[in-house]
Amino acid sequence: MSRAISPFKFLDSYEQKDADIFFGRDKETEALYQALSGVKHLLVHGPSGAGKTSLIECGLRNQFSDSDWFALSIRRGQNMTASVFEKINNALHDKMALQPGTNLPTDPGMDFGQAIDQLFAERFQPVYLLFDQFEELLLLGSEAEKRDFFTRLNEFIRYKVPCRVLLVMREEFIGHLSEWEHLCPSIFQNRFRLEKMPPSNVRQVLQNILEAPKYQSAFQVEQPEQLAESILAKLPDAQQEIDLTHVQVFLGELWDRAVAADPEARLPVLHRNLIKKEDNLERVLDSFLKKQLEELTPKHGKKAPLELLAAMISKQHTKLQLSKTDLQQHLAKNQVNLPQPLLDLLRDLEEHRILRALRSGELTQYEITHDLLAKVVGDNLTEEIKMRRRALEISNVYKDRQGHLTQDDLNYLRPYAAFLPEQTLQHIAASEKELTRREKAEKDKNRNRLLLLSAFLAAALVGLGVAWVQFGLANNAKNEALIQRQNAVDEKKKADSLLIISEEYRILAAEQTKIAKKNEADALKQTIIAKDNAAQARAALAERDRQEAGKDQINFKRLEVAVAAFVKAGYCKQAQKAFEDANALAQKHPELNESLLELASEVNSCTVN
Repeated sequence: MSRAISPFKFLDSYEQKDADIFFGRDKETEALYQALSGVKHLLVHGPSGAGKTSLIECGLRNQFSDSDWFALSIRRGQNMTASVFEKINNALHDKMALQPGTNLPTDPGMDFGQAIDQLFAERFQPVYLLFDQFEELLLLGSEAEKRDFFTRLNEFIRYKVPCRVLLVMREEFIGHLSEWEHLCPSIFQNRFRLEKMPPSNVRQVLQNILEAPKYQSAFQVEQPEQLAESILAKLPDAQQEIDLTHVQVFLGELWDRAVAADPEARLPVLHRNLIKKEDNLERVLDSFLKKQLEELTPKHGKKAPLELLAAMISKQHTKLQLSKTDLQQHLAKNQVNLPQPLLDLLRDLEEHRILRALRSGELTQYEITHDLLAKVVGDNLTEEIKMRRRALEISNVYKDRQGHLTQDDLNYLRPYAAFLPEQTLQHIAASEKELTRREKAEKDKNRNRLLLLSAFLAAALVGLGVAWVQFGLANNAKNEALIQRQNAVDEKKKADSLLIISEEYRILAAEQTKIAKKNEADALKQTIIAKDNAAQARAALAERDRQEAGKDQINFKRLEVAVAAFVKAGYCKQAQKAFEDANALAQKHPELNESLLELASEVNSCTVN
């Protein structure tokens, strides 16, 4: 009962009608108004939970009269370009013709500017296109979708029509925009950053909320200043910034406790004693989620609600918009049985403020109420769900892998086998079969080598037998040699007569030796000359290498200067390119590695201006 009538915003953003309870952002509202003045488009970024949507929908909106403001809040849905045309068409009296299924204009020449022209001709009001959670396009969109949208956006920015564009996104994903800057060069030209509130500001905001006239008919407060101080005391000591979302959720929790403490009271009374010792503002969303899931368990079981919520977050733990059909397909794919109909579960999650329904015409989509809550859902996933999601990511990496997997690949995939799709399992089976075949072929090859070695040993034994026979023959030859020796003595006399002739030949040989030594000296001289020539060539090559090294040193210094200039100017892509050129030079000259590390640190610190 208390959940239905709690007056606090909880996880919802502030709207135009909430101006009397929207506190603490007057300075930021004026700064945003000035930043938007005179520009066609503005990139609004900041951390999740800073209140970007509230600042625009409530703070900025109330700076304009109704005649000067007609805003279309746009989320990506299934396709960003289609969502733009669909939102514009919903606001038109004279509808555009859109293709069924895609929601793109049937006229392929229709662009954003022409559609806004038609809308302005009907309403005569300046149009504001508010692209909330713009990071969805960067994280979830296909390459073709992003290319089409940024091309159209670049054309639209230059289109002469009374319309301004606000791109609202979480700053941790702002780097993804750089990839598309070439299609929309002015995307970073106009920027506005919203920071989280420091505790000192939040203390005053809390006190203003507790004392707001609008809330006086909804509850009473004992000592609002002390209550605000006690709430802030539940922040971790080291935390210097506060997610206002956490504060709103905690106020809702105090509301529930006040109602439970005195159900018969005309008005709930908020006071310091409602705060428990174990309360922690940083973990309030985690406690909230676990409490709601526990309340849903008796009706829907423990598994189904968390499985449904897991389907509604991306791998970066940001929230997704899904239809009932999308959710049914996800649950069926993962063989999740629902104790109650899906619509009952969706309604209960909506009642418990975990989900919200987004209705556009006949289409209803659901999303988690806040990105911070989506992150908490991601932190509370079971190991089975984490393994299944990881298996899906892995299968997407391996699905286009050509050829068979290695043994290392198979060892890596094996723990996820229960969650991998059939295509990946077939790839694994085929790879295991191929590895078995290769192993058998290797064994056969080794067996053949063993047989060949055995044959060689047999041949060696045969050779040994032949050698023994030869030894016997050699012994016989020895006896024959003794006989021949005696014959040699007889022949010696004949040899003596040939000695004179031999001496003449010796003299002749001595002359030939002199000639040979002279030739050898000449050859040595030529060798020395060749070595001198080789030494001169090496010296010339060393001098050339020294000169080239000097040039490389100069080029590396120039690249260091270029990187510093690019980083200082915020040209991160150019800085990265100059760093890659410097890295190529460092590969040739290891003595540049230390300078290269310093250069890498400088490039990593680059932020786009």
